[in-house]
Amino acid sequence: MDLYAQNILDRFKHPFHKDKSVKSDLQNQEANYSCGDKVESKLETKGEKLIKYSFSGEGCAISQASADILGDLVEGKTLDEVLAMGKDELFEALGIDISLRRSQCALLGLLTLQNAILKSRNEPMRTWNHFT
Repeated sequence: MDLYAQNILDRFKHPFHKDKSVKSDLQNQEANYSCGDKVESKLETKGEKLIKYSFSGEGCAISQASADILGDLVEGKTLDEVLAMGKDELFEALGIDISLRRSQCALLGLLTLQNAILKSRNEPMRTWNHFT
């Protein structure tokens, strides 16, 4: 499948969850220093449930579309369910084959989101090694 499939380009150009207004309880920002991609996640929670997700950032189409598609997957889940998510669920939602080289781009939003939750719990934050 094409590296920049139509769904990736659509979500990059017209994101649903980018800069959405949320009453941010949890937030975190991460960067992929090998390419310069950046994502900041803002989460609104109610108890242990993630009710609204928003992100901001800059970078390639894959990193930004992935951060946007992530919102579709996580809103309504418990924080523990979000922490249990792995790369396979996100890669499936992206609908394209992700090479090893592009995997950090695709996973930046998930890393940022999960670390926002871990940071709020004073637990050790995850690194890229978590997804290997």
